[in-house]
Amino acid sequence: FLEKIFKKIKNPTIYEIFDYTEFLKNNEIYKKSIKYYSKAINIVGKKHDLYGQIVDGRGVAYERTDQWNKAEPDLLNSLSVSPNDAYVINYLAYTWIEKGININKSLEMLKRANKLRPNDGFIIDSLGWAFFKLKNYKEAKKYLQLAVKLMASDPTVNDHYADSLWMNNNSLQARYY
Repeated sequence: FLEKIFKKIKNPTIYEIFDYTEFLKNNEIYKKSIKYYSKAINIVGKKHDLYGQIVDGRGVAYERTDQWNKAEPDLLNSLSVSPNDAYVINYLAYTWIEKGININKSLEMLKRANKLRPNDGFIIDSLGWAFFKLKNYKEAKKYLQLAVKLMASDPTVNDHYADSLWMNNNSLQARYY
């Protein structure tokens, strides 16, 4: 329905294209969103207020379609124009951690993101997970416990916290989480 309506717009503005593209990405229609993100990138320049969000969105869509070789440059490009976007920092750093690359750099980035957005459960979880991957289980447990308090129903956060409990010899509690 929305696609039919969108296609009826004769000359959509960049904001209409962006909104439609975000809708596609948020509904996991990644390949089509990549097409529209690319179109939007060709319309705007780096100085446009949406540029960072557009390349971030395309980077996420690329990552979700297993195109990391295209995702990483987009995420880095987004940070080059919006260096204090805590959510882009978090997404890139967490993905690096999951891929087992740039973990020390990710840790520093996540510390910065945590200062930019204190009490954000996703960022705190990523920060704890970076400590976990660096085998600093005591510090990981501290952050992951806070993340669980902030996001008690999130299965990934609970899983990360359980892993940290396990590595801190709290096996009974780990089994619970």
